[in-house]
Amino acid sequence: MHHGKGGCIFSLTAAHRHKSFRVEHIDLIINRVAELKNAGVWKDFSAPEDIKLMPRTLIYGFNGSGKTTLSRVFSSIERGSLEERLPAETNFKIESSNGTTVTQDLASKPFGNNLLVFNTDFVSRNFEWDASSTKGIAYLSEKKVDARKEFDEIAPKLSSAKQQTDTKEKAKAKADKDLSDFKTRVARSVREVASSSTYTQSYDARKIQGHYSKASFGAEKKLSEADLKKNQGILAQREPLPTLSFSASLPDGLIGWFKVGQALLTQSVSGIASKEFEGHSDALRWIEDGLHYHDEHSVTDCLLCGNSFSEERRAQLRVMFDRSWTEALRALEDAVKHGHEHQQALRELYRSVPKESEVTAEEREAFAQNRMLFETAIKQLGVCVGELLKGLEVKAANPIKEVEATAELADFDLERWLAEYGKIETALTSAVNKHNEAFTSFAAMQKEAFTKIEAHVLATNQGDWGSLQKAVQDAETELVTAQTDEKGLVDRQLELRSDLQDHGVGADKMNELIWAYLGHKELRLVAEAGGYSILRPSGKPATELSEGERTAVSFCYFLTQLAAEGRKVEDLVLVIDDPISSLDTAARTYAYSLMTRMTKKCAQVIVLTHNTSFMNMVKREFQNLQKRDDTRTVTALLSLDCRNSGDGDERVTCLTNMHPLLVSYDSEYHYLFRMVQDAAQNKTTDYVFLLPNATRKLLEMFATFCSPGQPNFAGALGDHHNTVKDKLDVRALERLVQIESHGKIDGLGTLPDLTLEEAIRAAEAGINFIKEVGKDHYKKMCATCK
Repeated sequence: MHHGKGGCIFSLTAAHRHKSFRVEHIDLIINRVAELKNAGVWKDFSAPEDIKLMPRTLIYGFNGSGKTTLSRVFSSIERGSLEERLPAETNFKIESSNGTTVTQDLASKPFGNNLLVFNTDFVSRNFEWDASSTKGIAYLSEKKVDARKEFDEIAPKLSSAKQQTDTKEKAKAKADKDLSDFKTRVARSVREVASSSTYTQSYDARKIQGHYSKASFGAEKKLSEADLKKNQGILAQREPLPTLSFSASLPDGLIGWFKVGQALLTQSVSGIASKEFEGHSDALRWIEDGLHYHDEHSVTDCLLCGNSFSEERRAQLRVMFDRSWTEALRALEDAVKHGHEHQQALRELYRSVPKESEVTAEEREAFAQNRMLFETAIKQLGVCVGELLKGLEVKAANPIKEVEATAELADFDLERWLAEYGKIETALTSAVNKHNEAFTSFAAMQKEAFTKIEAHVLATNQGDWGSLQKAVQDAETELVTAQTDEKGLVDRQLELRSDLQDHGVGADKMNELIWAYLGHKELRLVAEAGGYSILRPSGKPATELSEGERTAVSFCYFLTQLAAEGRKVEDLVLVIDDPISSLDTAARTYAYSLMTRMTKKCAQVIVLTHNTSFMNMVKREFQNLQKRDDTRTVTALLSLDCRNSGDGDERVTCLTNMHPLLVSYDSEYHYLFRMVQDAAQNKTTDYVFLLPNATRKLLEMFATFCSPGQPNFAGALGDHHNTVKDKLDVRALERLVQIESHGKIDGLGTLPDLTLEEAIRAAEAGINFIKEVGKDHYKKMCATCK
């Protein structure tokens, strides 16, 4: 056994420990963190079905992995409102053992005053260290007999009132469901009686609610059998063809281009070129490009023939290819470009004309005749556009060459064609408009038929709607009455509790715990003005508390609350987040022992910690508890798995089962080995924040094995430098030692100084170091951690 301060026994025997931690009463507990989103590193967590919280639950996670955020979610449920330090957009769903789901929209406190959360927020809310004071703990006085008797009598009345409220809530829920089922059933009836994909495809219960809310459907809305069949027949008629958006209008600018193109084709530019090139007109464009090249590169001799290229000759050529020449070429080139665009638009117009089968039957014959005329006319124009475009392309390639118009183009009378096409366009437009009007009138007729059938179904069910609506209203009234009665008892209970509060009892109980915890009586809590003052033996305020003393006082304060305010310990659900901050090993062990002893009868204890040694103490206790009860699962060992999200320094956390290597071994050495080995083998890792420190800590732990005389891994690396220098990246390890000097993996606040590539190289070098220095050890670790 280990004895701590003041002679207290810090470690219980196995038999005693098991007996003291037995859970014999389980009532309402937290069963599952189903969802937690938009809360720091909890980006979008949804729990798998197998991740559940048990009567004894341990959650292990490094600092920065979302542990405090999770405790704040539980604290929000305890307080009945979202914790101030949680983001306003936080979303969560917490499931309890009785099937209740609690969300961020907290309208009540489902656990009453039986949920207690210890975390940093609890300490900051209850303690003013500089003022050496804290809030009071309300133990109930036994001196006021009548008030205490009434207080004790209220508890069963309140329990009965809560049950009555639950009953009325279920009755209200059933009435709501009956009404909802009715609306769904009536909507389905409308869809079946008025079968029409146009009007019933998205017809649902919401429409039923809207209709009954706005009007009453009397007997006059019911249809006779004949009228019902008549309107059903209208709805059953074949749907009209869809409206058409076809327009026979010619592409914008086509006719203007055609006229300009004809003019360009007959335009003569032969006077521009020198007579000496008349026999070589095909070379004019080539000569122009050559002149520009010789000028731009200051070439004095002709690159083709090698003779001198005099300035006089250059001047003659420049005059020939003057501005008028350039403008003529540009006009031809633009005409060719736009010609291709108009030709494509004309083809698209030709292809866009509707088929005869797409037009309503009444207009089909006339449309077919005009469609044939339309196609003939467009083909004729298309041929001429093509011939004109070919001529312009020839002209653009050789502007001084005479181009004769083809027979089709020469004989084409554009103005006559436009007059005839105007008649065709007018006829087609008229047919399309009549087709679209037929669709509109048909839709209106079917709409009227559907409206009559819909009103008929609603009138048939009007009586049921009235009775179901009344049932919902009555259930609502009864629920409000039950809630009012319950609230009256709650308010009276609070009033009596306030009258019965005796803070002095709380001070006495807490002092006993603190003195045992610290092993001395240098601190004393004194009830004062509804709270406590923390005093030294001299009577002066204790304003200079050490971190260890603050931890002791705050945790003992929390544990003292367990039996306060008339609570029953066996109904309590406790969430304890790292109660061992700044404690040495002995104090940490006592904190664990104290927690175990005082929470042994609680319905549920959820412990969150980042400290490995404390985690192992709690883990062993919970594992032993599970071994004693093979009839059910009473223990859950979980971890916060915090990984890089892939977006800069963003992290994302999820709640998962604890890694088997952390479950099976008290040392984290195996877990670190597996993490570093995986990164080394895969050349990547999801644990960007952890890897450098994990590698460093792994090597520090291995150094105690391979170099017992060295104080750290840097010394071990020096011892074995000659052995490993040619077999691994020693520089990667040296950089790791220089940058990640603290060798801890407790924090995940920011990205490490090492880049991902450097961290991977260090991991690979670290694994190779272990392999070279401790070959047998490496093989056994690989076999154990696979």
